[in-house]
Amino acid sequence: MKLSRLLVGAALLLAGCPQTPPPPPPAQLEPPRNLIAWAASPTQVRLSWRPPTGLSNPSFEIERRVGGGPFEPVASSLSAAEYTDTQAAGGKTLVYRVRTKTAQGQSAWVESNPVPVPMGCSNHPDNGPAHMVGCFSPVVDNWPLVATYIALLPNGKVVAWYASDDIGRYRENIDVHQSNDPRNAPPAQEDGTMVTIWDPASGSFEDASFGNGSQRGVSGQPKGTDLFCAGYTVLEDGRFFTAGGNLGLEWGSLRTNILDPRTRSWTEGPDMWWGRWYPTVTKLPNGELLITGGTAKPRPDFVEGSPNTPDNPCRTPSGSCPPGLAQGLPGGLDKGVRTQNARGTAHNNAFEIYNPDTNTLRMLEATAASVASFEHYYPWWHVIPNGLAFLTGAGVHKGILDWQAGQWVGLWRSYPPSGGYSTVPYDAHRIYGSSVMYEPGKVLVIGGGYAADTYDPQGTLEIFALNNWENGHTTLHLEASLNPTSPPTMKPGPKMRYRRTHLDATLLPNGEIFVNGGQQDGGEETTSIPGYRPDGFPNQRPALTGALAREWWPKTVNPATVFNIDLAVYRSEIWKPGPENGGTGRFVLGPRAQRPRIYHSAALLLPDATVLTVGGGGCGLCAGNFETGGRDEGYYGRWYGQPEKINQKNHEIYYPAYLFKEDGSLAPRPIITRLEGLAPDADYPTLAYNQSFTVHWSHPDPARSIQRVTFLALGAPTHGFDQNQRFLQLDFQQSGYTLTVRAPYDRQYGGLARNIAPPGFYMLFLLDDKGVPSVAKILRIR
Repeated sequence: MKLSRLLVGAALLLAGCPQTPPPPPPAQLEPPRNLIAWAASPTQVRLSWRPPTGLSNPSFEIERRVGGGPFEPVASSLSAAEYTDTQAAGGKTLVYRVRTKTAQGQSAWVESNPVPVPMGCSNHPDNGPAHMVGCFSPVVDNWPLVATYIALLPNGKVVAWYASDDIGRYRENIDVHQSNDPRNAPPAQEDGTMVTIWDPASGSFEDASFGNGSQRGVSGQPKGTDLFCAGYTVLEDGRFFTAGGNLGLEWGSLRTNILDPRTRSWTEGPDMWWGRWYPTVTKLPNGELLITGGTAKPRPDFVEGSPNTPDNPCRTPSGSCPPGLAQGLPGGLDKGVRTQNARGTAHNNAFEIYNPDTNTLRMLEATAASVASFEHYYPWWHVIPNGLAFLTGAGVHKGILDWQAGQWVGLWRSYPPSGGYSTVPYDAHRIYGSSVMYEPGKVLVIGGGYAADTYDPQGTLEIFALNNWENGHTTLHLEASLNPTSPPTMKPGPKMRYRRTHLDATLLPNGEIFVNGGQQDGGEETTSIPGYRPDGFPNQRPALTGALAREWWPKTVNPATVFNIDLAVYRSEIWKPGPENGGTGRFVLGPRAQRPRIYHSAALLLPDATVLTVGGGGCGLCAGNFETGGRDEGYYGRWYGQPEKINQKNHEIYYPAYLFKEDGSLAPRPIITRLEGLAPDADYPTLAYNQSFTVHWSHPDPARSIQRVTFLALGAPTHGFDQNQRFLQLDFQQSGYTLTVRAPYDRQYGGLARNIAPPGFYMLFLLDDKGVPSVAKILRIR
């Protein structure tokens, strides 16, 4: 009986008798629309959105993440389509997500735009109102090294290093070229670099050291180079290229190295012809890189015009080394060993070009030997609208190089005045100043200058010009001609309030230049120097001997006083373009920093339209002086032996005036919500030259419109000069919250599109009708 009942039940199941159905899945509700978020204060972020239609009494749930971290709950059961987060983290970038909920189910999450939340302003009696001059953030003291060499990467992070260690402990060596000093032998100094990658969104650091840098070698990495005093830039494919480095102070490495930011791994590139210490790497319109300048180990056996061989890789079209290379190498000529301390340092006069596609180098027939005042310490080059390379300093000679033909087109002096193209009343060598191309073809040279020539170990100091005093607060305005054989127009620019060497000069999204840091070393008033006569330059040189020479060496030579922070300039200045001073603009005073940004500091524009100011110092234990050959307290002033005061392992953020309203509160900013019309690319959003694309935008203030669209290259600054920054405006048409923007195009600024915006990565900013910029989108153009 029981068995028959079981068989009947089984039969009924097989026949499909109705069973209790499973519960239905939760309804997929419509998500919120038009979600935007913006910082209202250093602790508050406001959100607004449009609720979905057709739902009765929906509620909303919010989560938040910091940087690239996980989302965490913030609020739930919200009935209003807006929210103020009062627990925001200042100094971080936040992303929110919101979803709809009802009794029937919930929607998918919708993410907001990233929201950089500033820290509060530091206060000082010298600072003006924030809406007039901006402000500095509090100091953040958490850097693992003195960040001297920095660059913005395509992922929005910042790569930074100093040397093979965090502060440069080898500087205590009396002579870094002594082979019997174990601190000079690889791997301690010459065989690796301590590298970090800083994430502005989270404030976190990732180690990217290689070789034996800081004794943290990464398995499988190349042998390594000490990248102290290398040149560098970001390649078109997103990798990071470096040229040269340190074999001992002023002796450069001939290695090139490449970092892949995605994996934080390094590979070796091709070796250059000879070493480079302080070279410049300049992007060219075809995507190649021009490598110039730098000092090296002397090479007295080099034969001028020798053939290209594996051991002598000149790689010129002629197959031989071009004339002029020997001039910098042996040790007795004006292009070589007459350095401040006469240690026997040579100059690399070769111009080389790196091709990223083939990973090869070639050499031009033109050399630096043609330029009497060529400055090998990070020479200042800019690519101008006609596609040629414009040498703007630091020497008095300016030049146009046809890098394709491999020859100089023209060379001209900025001083003395020459009538038609130069009206400069006084100009001289501006080493450790800066040069900024603020618009294609227009350059502002700022500050800088040597103060002394050589200090003979026998006790003679020869002063040729107190350029820091004469030039340190002046500027020089240059405008290149589209005609390659015509000289640039040169005239005096506006003066700064403060004399500066080792300054930092950073282009802002509105076309202004933020100048910060530096020092007034060599800034003694000319009349106070024994034997100095204002009419003595350039032929009359006062020579000091004995006790006077020893006294005046640390006062006048640059960089002999570079670590004396009593000479630091804390007050910043902002250059504003305009009709003043004959169309060369004007300077206004900015806020005062809290830390000395002296020699070995850097400044960098970030995608949130703020400026990272970082580093300075890097003198090891700050108790030795390789420049003067021993213990010299004048090298550090009263800060001798106080590395914790001089070495700046920290940063401050400059918040420009455009981020503030008149009452000092944060100004609402335009928001880029979506881009359309870009080339599909798995790695980076990519534009083509001459194309148009669509930018969708929003704004917390519905009364605002877009006034300007600007395009700024990712910066790569060190030692006062940014090897990659450039600024241009893009044409656009506006229809409501949609912009049709034209990418750089041929004949814009009078040149080809590739000339005004060489291939690579740029920040796209929108500026509203109050001058407030958006957070940038980083795009590639190729």
